[in-house]
Amino acid sequence: MSSADETPAAAVTSAADTSSSLEAEKVIVLRCCDGEEFAVAVPVARKCGTIRNMIDDDCVDGGVPLPNVGGPAMARVLEYLNTKAAAATGGAEEAAAAANTKGFEKGFFEKMNKEALFDVILAANYLNAEELLDAAMLCAADRITGRTVAEIREFFGLENDFTPEEEVEIRKENSWAF
Repeated sequence: MSSADETPAAAVTSAADTSSSLEAEKVIVLRCCDGEEFAVAVPVARKCGTIRNMIDDDCVDGGVPLPNVGGPAMARVLEYLNTKAAAATGGAEEAAAAANTKGFEKGFFEKMNKEALFDVILAANYLNAEELLDAAMLCAADRITGRTVAEIREFFGLENDFTPEEEVEIRKENSWAF
């Protein structure tokens, strides 16, 4: 194989490397509904499907408005995504070790109260951050495991709109669940 044959492949490889390194250095601004702004590296932002689509459509130059996400929830989302991104790229050894274990997620969600967890679930859903949404939903499921129907209603803020007679009938029809 001649050196002329090797040059085009090398040029393609270096162009791809340059493109990905430029993206890694680029930062976009995310604007939350409460006015809080976050400067985020593009590779981290791309972990959210909603933002990834905007990046792909070249709609991020003036910043990305997030009308359904508040600042505190976005801060938590970015904490999660940055830690996971550091682990994936072999970043800081501590971050990589923490993110590669269930201990990171357990600790991340344990420090959240119910309202913060719900805000993260809503934000992850809106942003289409699938890995975070799955982990947050699993945490919510763990928090209601072993609770009574009344406790679960209270946890989710649901009102019981069944009459006592309807509730007896439902319990009879679905005795396996109670």
